[in-house]
Amino acid sequence: MATELALPTEQQARTLTDRIKVAVEGTWLLIQEAYTSRVWAVLGYESWDTYCSAEFGTSRLRLPREERQEVVASLRESGLSIRAIAAATGAGVGTVHRELATVPDGTVGPVQGVNGKTYAPHPAQQDADPIAGDDWTPEPAPEPKVKRRPLPEAFTDAARDLTRATERLERLGADDRFSRNQDATRRQVPDLLGALERTTTLVTALDLPAADASEEARRWWATSLHKIADALHGVATSIEQEH
Repeated sequence: MATELALPTEQQARTLTDRIKVAVEGTWLLIQEAYTSRVWAVLGYESWDTYCSAEFGTSRLRLPREERQEVVASLRESGLSIRAIAAATGAGVGTVHRELATVPDGTVGPVQGVNGKTYAPHPAQQDADPIAGDDWTPEPAPEPKVKRRPLPEAFTDAARDLTRATERLERLGADDRFSRNQDATRRQVPDLLGALERTTTLVTALDLPAADASEEARRWWATSLHKIADALHGVATSIEQEH
């Protein structure tokens, strides 16, 4: 059964587009997100190709030959069509075809159409490009049956991983070499802001005001959140004042 995609707001689409422009590492992950969330439609473009040309022009992702096959395969697995990959990377359609021809069979999963629905690749028409707008009638992808871990258990593990990662970053921030390497570390700002945005969304989803917690815990939550919000607001204000 085809699944409907929840569209981002225009501000979210614009923020994501700007992140793609400035990201140095992990750019192809942002391109995956931009495509699967259909930011081009939100921003008023008629197609993914038009969006890539207008927003990025000659600054599109350029892939080193030795990394091209891996990145192209990853983008394809994420649901991008051949022409969509070509539009995002600036590579020719033929080049993308050649790279995918060496990928083992079965590694390409369902693809996402411009209508936001997910479909199974058509084995008889691998060269057709439904995502980019070719005339093609796809077969709906069967929904996979995956045995999932209990959510509380998975959530606990993910929270521990997040804590370990932030502790590592905190130690790096306290390193005596940090101030001398700020220009290089600022390149990771898009990733850090993306992580903050996702964490904020998660905290909101927890619905803490409705939690069955002690008054002490609630005061601590509120104090911590105010402290974080004030610190981030101060950074944002300073950035705006510098320009």
